[in-house]
Amino acid sequence: MKKRATQTLEEEHHIIQKVVGVMAILVEDLDKGKKPEVGILRNLVEFMQVFADKCHHGKEESILFPLLESKGVPVNGCPLGILIHEHQNGRKLVAELGEATEAYVEGKPEGHNLLRTSLQGLVNLYPNHIWKEDYLLFPMTDKILNEEEQQDLVEKFELVERTIGLDVHHRFEQLAATLAEK
Repeated sequence: MKKRATQTLEEEHHIIQKVVGVMAILVEDLDKGKKPEVGILRNLVEFMQVFADKCHHGKEESILFPLLESKGVPVNGCPLGILIHEHQNGRKLVAELGEATEAYVEGKPEGHNLLRTSLQGLVNLYPNHIWKEDYLLFPMTDKILNEEEQQDLVEKFELVERTIGLDVHHRFEQLAATLAEK
């Protein structure tokens, strides 16, 4: 059998998990009084906005979820409604991280606390969110979709990558690896 569309999403989860791991370390560092590098913070914001949201969540919300809904999976409730709500919450937290980063850079007194709160919010959200997708949504998807539908999804996911830019996906994979090494 060829690669399933859910495998692509799971692979992206591994990349996102690396970056969320970096966020957890930054929270610990902030608690110890260490000052994070501004470049790392800005890279985190960009990664979450482009890779996690546009590339990954974009595939789920614009392609996978509507297909599942057409197959009878309710868009409200479990699992789709919950996952969409968590995506929205993630976007809010990433926006807050962006604002917190700028407050931190400008030396505003609230910058440290805003930074810690937004990072911790993302650290709290993503592991459980990814678990729900990996162990509930994707196995369900693999049962509902036949091989032809899976291949159609793979092709549509590849189109998303080409639209955003194949080099963009690769650049963010490298960024995640680089951040995880620090």
